[in-house]
Amino acid sequence: LSIVLTLMLIFVGAGLGATIRYQDVLECLHEKRLAAGIGTLTQFGFMPAIAYMYARSFKLSDENATGLLLIASAPGGVTSNLLTYYANGDVTLSISMSAVTTILSFGVLPALIEIYIKSTFTSDDLDIPYEWIVISLLTLIVPCAIGVFVRSKSELWAKRLEKTGSYIGIIFLILALVWGIVSNEGLFDQVFGVWWSAATLQLIGGALSFGLAYAVGLPSRTQRTISLEAGVQNVTLIITLISNSFEGDQRTNVLIPALIYSVSYFWNSAIMVGIFRLITQMERVPTNSSVNLDQVKVDQSAGKVVVEEAKSEKTIDTVSVLSGRRKSASTASVPIQDLNIEKV
Repeated sequence: LSIVLTLMLIFVGAGLGATIRYQDVLECLHEKRLAAGIGTLTQFGFMPAIAYMYARSFKLSDENATGLLLIASAPGGVTSNLLTYYANGDVTLSISMSAVTTILSFGVLPALIEIYIKSTFTSDDLDIPYEWIVISLLTLIVPCAIGVFVRSKSELWAKRLEKTGSYIGIIFLILALVWGIVSNEGLFDQVFGVWWSAATLQLIGGALSFGLAYAVGLPSRTQRTISLEAGVQNVTLIITLISNSFEGDQRTNVLIPALIYSVSYFWNSAIMVGIFRLITQMERVPTNSSVNLDQVKVDQSAGKVVVEEAKSEKTIDTVSVLSGRRKSASTASVPIQDLNIEKV
C-alpha cells in the first residue's frame, strides 16, 4: 500500500509541475505580489488556526487532532487549479500559488507541526516521524520540478503528463475513500466534533480567505482564486504521509479526519464553485444592451472600462476610450462586447 501511494504521489506531483511555466509564475508573482502574499497567509495561517481551534473546542483525541492539523497545514491541492477554472477565477494565479505553497511546505509544514501539534496534542504514545514528512514532501516536490522541466521542453508532453497526473489524482481520491471506508468501519460512527471539524474545514477556510481578499480590495476573480486555493488542501500528500508514518490503531485514528475531509471535499467544492459562478453571473454587464453615458468611467491603470450604477436618459452603443484627460483628442470607439467591463 505504501508503495502504491508513493507512486501515485509522484505522478500527481509531476502532473502539477507540468501545468507550470516558471516564467509565468515569476511574472504573476511579480505583478500580483499582494494577492500571492494574501494567498500564502491564508493557506498557512488561517487553515491551521481554524483546525487548532476546532481541535481544542471539541476536545479531539491526540490522534484525531493530529490528522486534522496535518490536513490543515498541507499546501494547495492540484484540483484547486481546475476548480478555479470552473469558478471563473485567475487560473495563472492559482497555479502560481500551488507552486509556491508546495515549495514553502518543505519548511513550513514541520514548523506548523511544532507550533500546533507538538505543543498540545503529542502524547508519549504519539511520535511525529519527521523523516517520513521530509520523504513525502520530496516525493511531491522532485517530480513537480521534473514536470516543470518537461513543460519547458515540450508543450505536448507536458499536456500528456498533466492529464495523467490529474487522472491519477482523481483515481487516488476514489481509491483512498473506498479503502478508508472499508478499512475503517467506524468512520461514520465518529463523534460530531470530528465530522464537523473535518467536513467544514474547507468551507470555513475558504470563506475567511475570501473575506480577507475582499477586505484588502483585491479584484473579484482574485478573491475567488484565493478562497479556493486556501480551502483545497493536498490530501494526496497527507494521506500518503500518514499511511507511511503511523501503524495500527494510531494510523486509523490519525487518518480519519483526512478521510472525512476527502468525502466532504466533493460537495464542498460543488458548493463553492456554484456560489462563485452565481456571483460571476451577477457581476456581468449584458453585452448586447446599451450603456448610460454617465455610467462610463475609464480606469487606465487597470486597462478596463468601469460601468457605474447611475441614472441617465442618454445612452450609447459604443464607448470612447480616452488616452489621458477626458477631453483629449485621442479617442477610440470600441464595441462594448470587446471591452473588459466591470460593474461596480
